Amino acid sequence: MKDLNSGFKIADLIVKRLDNRLTEEEFQYLEEWKQANEENAILFHKLSMDPERQYLERELKLEQSNKRANWDKIQAKIKNERVRKLKVNFLRAVAVLILAIGSTLFFTNLLDNNLSNVIGPGTQQAILITCDGERYHLDEEVTIKDGDVFISNKTQELIYQKKTNITKSQLTYNTIIIPRGGEYKLTLMDGTRIWLNSNSKLRFPSEFGSGIRKVELKGEAFFEVAKDSVHPFVVNANKAQVKVLGTSFNVNAYSDLNEIVTTLVEGRVEVSDTLFGNKVKLLPNEQYRFNKLTGKTLKQIVDTEIYTAWKDGRFVFENESLEDIMTRLSRWYNVDVSFLNESVKKLRFSGDLTRYDNIDQILELIEVTQKVKFTIKDRALLVEEV
Repeated sequence: MKDLNSGFKIADLIVKRLDNRLTEEEFQYLEEWKQANEENAILFHKLSMDPERQYLERELKLEQSNKRANWDKIQAKIKNERVRKLKVNFLRAVAVLILAIGSTLFFTNLLDNNLSNVIGPGTQQAILITCDGERYHLDEEVTIKDGDVFISNKTQELIYQKKTNITKSQLTYNTIIIPRGGEYKLTLMDGTRIWLNSNSKLRFPSEFGSGIRKVELKGEAFFEVAKDSVHPFVVNANKAQVKVLGTSFNVNAYSDLNEIVTTLVEGRVEVSDTLFGNKVKLLPNEQYRFNKLTGKTLKQIVDTEIYTAWKDGRFVFENESLEDIMTRLSRWYNVDVSFLNESVKKLRFSGDLTRYDNIDQILELIEVTQKVKFTIKDRALLVEEV
């Protein structure tokens, strides 16, 4: 029964994934299952393409399979689910059947080769968690009072303000979480402005104390740090640390990527890591790349606009691999990407596109090159080489 129960858990997560209702923990669990082996990943994406049709076409074959005992157990489990909506009902049944019985029969279905789904761009959305554990969804207007601190998003930007000059003796921390398919702006108590990209998290004090101004980042953010020569501003990003006095820079530190990338627009920063002890100072238009696995580093002069255009509503690709492009698109459009050919990942493209187009408009521009073809169904995106 352990495998069957596990199958139902994965089935539930697949249902919630297509309904865009996964929590961060559930998303990570499902991702780990998908990445455990290639069969799981292919199974997930094929199942997501058309669960109703797959269920109807395969039910009879499954009943006649040599795994009849498992079929009976599953039928008993799903009997009470028949009153649910059709799509959820079919998806749950199909997911459980595949996971418990085996997936061979399901790999023969034909996929629709058209970009038939309209998947819109990300939106301004975030969740704020205050020091007392209260959660606020920032797609709605909120006004919060935390002691002498007033927190509001009336201008679609979360702003921290205080009317007195009295400094707290003990810091209290807030966390802002940006889901896949989201973005948000934040102004801290000291006037520092932060643009947060999709699938990112920032932990910060509701007001800074008398020492270092320190925040913790997972994901990607662009910082415009308020100048304060007495109180340095420090960003702890995964295994790297960026220290500044007042400057503008971008940090890309997603946990699922091996590299942490810091790009300096203006001012000066010092970047260090806690794994290999590397430390480097950057000047404007310089970028520093640090590999968390190998310790390899690279300092280079770049066009900073390529790496900061996202905060201004644009995607800029400069001879970028399709694998990296799809990683960025998957976060913003909240889709799951699967490559049917390993070779297609290495194809390279350049372009300057608006970030607020529907995904099919961007994919069609890439398809014009006649090098690659995309197939979309629900929130699954399959990529293959032409």
